[in-house]
Amino acid sequence: MPQAWSAGALVFWALVVAGSDIRQRRVPNSFLLPVFVVAAVIQLTEGHGILGTSATDALFGMTVGAVLPFSGYLMRQLGAGDVKYAAVIGLLCGLAGILQIILWSALALGLISTAAWAWSRWREPLARRLPAAVAISAGFVAHLILSGSFGGI
Repeated sequence: MPQAWSAGALVFWALVVAGSDIRQRRVPNSFLLPVFVVAAVIQLTEGHGILGTSATDALFGMTVGAVLPFSGYLMRQLGAGDVKYAAVIGLLCGLAGILQIILWSALALGLISTAAWAWSRWREPLARRLPAAVAISAGFVAHLILSGSFGGI
């Protein structure tokens, strides 16, 4: 079981990424690369990831985390940063984790879209593209909480 401070640091990171996407409508590589490098080094040196994933599970998680959102990128609904963000989260959480996170993220994005639609009905229209990293972060944090990454908190 991962230590609560690791999960807490990852929640902080997810909030920073979401905040960047809200403010700037982009997910900078400078927010993703350090976490990717640290996660990869820990995976190689310890034999398991920060959240306890095996190397094979982390590789599959990273691949699925990149491939599933890639169709959204091709349809110009997601940015490249969103795809890379999901891939790094897949590396951290493994295959089962990224599949759960994608489901939670889809639910969060649906709620955000509904709120944006309702807002635009009574107020001025919002930006055409919504910050998807907010939904990805919400799915990631939900997964960390529900998987017991905080030691039962």
